Amino acid sequence: MFGDMSRWQSMLDRQRELFVEMESGSRLGFVSREASGILPGKHREGVQVVTEVPMMAWEIENGGMSARIERFAGLATSRVDVLLVADREAMDTMLAELGGDMLRTIKRLIRRGNIMFFLFKNKTQLQDAGYEDFLESLGLAFIGACR
Repeated sequence: MFGDMSRWQSMLDRQRELFVEMESGSRLGFVSREASGILPGKHREGVQVVTEVPMMAWEIENGGMSARIERFAGLATSRVDVLLVADREAMDTMLAELGGDMLRTIKRLIRRGNIMFFLFKNKTQLQDAGYEDFLESLGLAFIGACR
């Protein structure tokens, strides 16, 4: 689903500058929309994942962003600050464009509706954790009313 994790890690290493302000332990996750059952228009409380599905987790550790595969069992048990939910087209596009400017690709896919995002911290918590530059790079110019 996510392909070779070393390619994702190389992309994160190239984008290292965006993550320098983020505090250790900050985490983002990517899951497949189809596999997770998270659909547009559903309240997050109403979304239940019947089985665990793969999640690509990005975490700040040792001064940089690391990528790995973990299990995702639903929004209520998610241990991420930001969750990106990508449809099949988005997943295919991201894999095809891993060698390029992935953050620009993700930004484009968010604007087209191929990627939804969920925030699990409020605006102040995200700012304190150093997410501002990263979220702005995705075109989420620092979210006015995080919930």
